[in-house]
Amino acid sequence: MSDTTPAATASPRHEPALDGIRAIAATLVLLFHARIPGFANGGIGVDVFFTLSGFLITGILLSSVRRIGGVDYRVFYLRRALRLFPAYVAVVVAAVLADVVIDSGGTLKGALFSAFYVANWAVGGLGVGLGALGHTWSLSIEEQFYIGWPIVLVFLTRVARGRRDLLAILISMLVMASYLLAAILLAGGVSASLVYNATPTRAVELLAGALLAVLIEGRRQRYASLSRSAMGWVSILLLVLVGSWGSLSLETDILLVWPVVALLTCGTITAVHRTAGSLHRVLASKGFVEVGKRSYGLYLWHFPIFTTIDAEAGLDTWPPRLLAMALTAVIVPLSYRYIEQPFLALKDRTGTGRASQLGEGTTVPEMSARTAT
Repeated sequence: MSDTTPAATASPRHEPALDGIRAIAATLVLLFHARIPGFANGGIGVDVFFTLSGFLITGILLSSVRRIGGVDYRVFYLRRALRLFPAYVAVVVAAVLADVVIDSGGTLKGALFSAFYVANWAVGGLGVGLGALGHTWSLSIEEQFYIGWPIVLVFLTRVARGRRDLLAILISMLVMASYLLAAILLAGGVSASLVYNATPTRAVELLAGALLAVLIEGRRQRYASLSRSAMGWVSILLLVLVGSWGSLSLETDILLVWPVVALLTCGTITAVHRTAGSLHRVLASKGFVEVGKRSYGLYLWHFPIFTTIDAEAGLDTWPPRLLAMALTAVIVPLSYRYIEQPFLALKDRTGTGRASQLGEGTTVPEMSARTAT
């Protein structure tokens, strides 16, 4: 944007510490769905994913705008499809087949909504149960954001005319509008389930990440490594604390948890983004990174597995919980190796010669964890 520094002109690059954030988010969700005591609010891992996704996809898009004056939508969307669709389709098909054999409840009815990435509207607007595909509401919101945000962001950059401060103000207005929309709808008696699942209201978390990307894109960190690490440690510990709260009402989740988690996630990202420090070293360690790289598959596969076992044996005791986790630990690496990676290789060859211009390098915007979004 308006500030030009060596960092500003560099291509986005893969940051292992962000894989670590994905690992923590995915683990919170898994513990929540496994009904592990002490993680009744672990679903906030999804909120973390939303904000991280908004941050990374916006950084990639801004890099593209800076380099070529816009976004090559054809290449962008094709690369997104190659990254997201193969494993997603495999999970939808597997869940449907399992429902036919086991009848885990509701999966067949909701499969069409999941397949077309409108599951959030089916759940929130129509009250449709999705069975073993119940987690696809969040993936639907992300996909809808991926489709619409590049167009909106390019428009906003043109309105801002290269002024990063003005672009930040415009996105801040969208953040506030999304939050106010949720509050107004709730005050007006609109179903909390609809507000919870609607993309325009959920956008507050994604847009918070987008705003952070604009604020720190190309800027040199102004704070000492120790200060950033302290901020990051406090943020991530508070995230885990929020995840351990008791079950909250949807209204409380929307009005309080969403902005709090978005703020804490932004604090964590800022602490480890292109910098060193104790938190960066921990989150960039091999264990965290390996889980983070597989977090997309982990999120995709764990819920159908957990739901199927829950239908047969329940998840209220440790033996079925451990079985569900063990099956997930086996299937996720296989999916990553034999379903995701072949298409990742194809994606990396798509738009060759333009990829660097698009600023897609090896940054990963969503809960997946490999190359760009």
